[in-house]
Amino acid sequence: MPLLVKIGVLELTVGVLTGWFMVYITRTPRAERLRRGLRDPRRVRQGHIELLMMGTMLIAIGAAVPSVPTVALIPIVVFSWVAPLSFFPVAIQPELAEHPVMRWLDNAMFVGLSAGYVVLAVSVLAA
Repeated sequence: MPLLVKIGVLELTVGVLTGWFMVYITRTPRAERLRRGLRDPRRVRQGHIELLMMGTMLIAIGAAVPSVPTVALIPIVVFSWVAPLSFFPVAIQPELAEHPVMRWLDNAMFVGLSAGYVVLAVSVLAA
């Protein structure tokens, strides 16, 4: 089984498990969520959905593309994990979204994923 498929299945599994956070959010009163530190539950939903989407995308790429160039593989795998996981700290501390380090990381994720997918697309189209 290709490594990318294995990584994708792992990410998809983490995404499914974060569904328990969604259960917590929908079944817990707002006041209690706030008391426990969960200030922006929408970010949990974003992270949950992104983990599911990115995991599915990694599985599809791993199954469909026999040889992903390393220069595309590394940023795609790294940022496919970092991007969705970055939503969870912001659910607890929304002001982190405006922190310069988080803004830099957000930009780096978009650039890295974009570059990785462009290289992947070029290599697939050239094959």
